[in-house]
Amino acid sequence: MATNALQSGADCTCPVCCDIFTDPVLLLCGHSFCQHCLQEWWRQSTQRTCPVCKEIFHMTRPPRNLALRNLSDSLRQERNKSAGSNEFCSLHGEKFKLFCQDDQQPICLVCRDAKAHKKHNIVPINEAAEEYRAKVRLNLLNLKSKQGSYETVKQNWDKIAKRIHFQAQQTEKTIRDEFQKLYQFLRAEEAGRIDACRKEAKCKSDAMNVRLVNLTAGISEFKKKIKTIEDEMRTDDISFMLNVKKTLKRSLCTQPEPETPTGTLIDEAKHIGNLQFSVWNKMAAIVQYTPVTLDPNTSSYNLTVLDNLTKSRETTNSQPVPDTPERLEWSDILGYQGFNSGCVDLEKSTMKVFPLRVALINHLETGENLESRK
Repeated sequence: MATNALQSGADCTCPVCCDIFTDPVLLLCGHSFCQHCLQEWWRQSTQRTCPVCKEIFHMTRPPRNLALRNLSDSLRQERNKSAGSNEFCSLHGEKFKLFCQDDQQPICLVCRDAKAHKKHNIVPINEAAEEYRAKVRLNLLNLKSKQGSYETVKQNWDKIAKRIHFQAQQTEKTIRDEFQKLYQFLRAEEAGRIDACRKEAKCKSDAMNVRLVNLTAGISEFKKKIKTIEDEMRTDDISFMLNVKKTLKRSLCTQPEPETPTGTLIDEAKHIGNLQFSVWNKMAAIVQYTPVTLDPNTSSYNLTVLDNLTKSRETTNSQPVPDTPERLEWSDILGYQGFNSGCVDLEKSTMKVFPLRVALINHLETGENLESRK
């Protein structure tokens, strides 16, 4: 049966496409081809020759091979039927009834006695099917369980992605608010220093203007005296000598030499000397420093972190935060880059600080000793 099937398959195979004939045509040399394959061959070779023996075909159109077409159609239907069922051995044409456990494939009765499977473990195919169905069911349960785990993790990761976006917005807002406070302080400090500079400049400018007015008046007096004396000196001797006593007295300089007072210039050293350090030192007095801050990523579900990560408050409802490896339970939270040894002086009360862990930091603020919580 297998030999006949193989022989029929070889007889119904087109030499060009190496597949079962489709609408076969017959040349005068006796070779048959698919009509489409022959036309494509002639188009590419530009000569109407036989693809096998190269004999020239002089007719306008090759005749159809009806017998070969019927045989090819029957063989195609048989193959489609066998391929659809997959129940027959491709080598021997026998139905699969056994299963080779060594090669993990179904075999027929002829294959069992063949050299390839002679020493293999062979079982009936129905027994093998039950055994492997049980294995597949177990694997399927594992797959479904794994799928459920993946879906659970995906839901948590979706929460993490949303939490990242929310944290970014909140953190950015807090940073802007904190810097806005610094900006306000710096703007107020700048305005105050500029105002002080302007006030000093106005005061010293007014004083200098008064001195300039007085000095200008003195210069005018000198000019008048000099002109009068010069006019008297140009008179004749008798007239000059008659008034010489007054002229001599008038020519004497009794006014003191004008002196430039100290402190007339702007005190630049006071206004801009170590300006940045002075502002920073003044800013340090208003900036609050907390030796231990909280890490909100480690807070349990019933804790809310407040006041720029310096306080925590226990709530009755769980917080909508994702589950991450850092998160703790039982109303706990960790300090962020805190101390791992030594003591912290908080509100004039020295407390023992345990390695990283800060439980209920609100107790730290009230000065409660945490030695009992170790």
